[in-house]
Amino acid sequence: RRVYRPERRSAGVRKLPQSTLHSHVRGAFCQSAKKIAALLLAGVMALALLTACGDEAPSKSFAQQTEETVFSFYSKALGVEKNDADMKKLAEKTLGYIDEDGVVTIHEDMVDSGKLVNGKITITVAMPLPAPNTQVSPNAKTYKAFEITPENLSQIQNAMGSVEAVKNLNGVTINKFGVAAKTINNKTYVAYAMEYTYIIPTQP
Repeated sequence: RRVYRPERRSAGVRKLPQSTLHSHVRGAFCQSAKKIAALLLAGVMALALLTACGDEAPSKSFAQQTEETVFSFYSKALGVEKNDADMKKLAEKTLGYIDEDGVVTIHEDMVDSGKLVNGKITITVAMPLPAPNTQVSPNAKTYKAFEITPENLSQIQNAMGSVEAVKNLNGVTINKFGVAAKTINNKTYVAYAMEYTYIIPTQP
């Protein structure tokens, strides 16, 4: 005689077949693995981004590029090797004499004629670079500054006549030279300053 004995189960607990249980475990593992892989990938990408940012040099402003380019031209033309800090500071000061229209008001401190000693005189000149084909006369009170753009930066040497003229004078020795550039009202200008010694020719 068979006795029916009902199987005991915990309330609310469903017993899954072994194959179904394996399927659930495998699915949960796959989802976790995918999340971990995604997190690892994000970490690798972030690390690569940080490495790239660390290796990449900060970009230079256009004013910095202008300053370096102009000094390079002057360096070759005049034979100077460094952008002198004192002369650069004087050049920077004259950039403050440019108004919003790019017009330079000439100040007395832009030229220091120094003193005559033993037949030699040391002169310091500082001024924003004049616009091409602009002649600054001794009696001028203002002149137009050269606005530098990416298009005309390579033509900057055409505005270097005044400095080269000084170099070509007999008895002139350039002691210090400096260049500074600045962007004013979204317009970039450059100025130079130099100290040179001039030997006064003896009268026959």
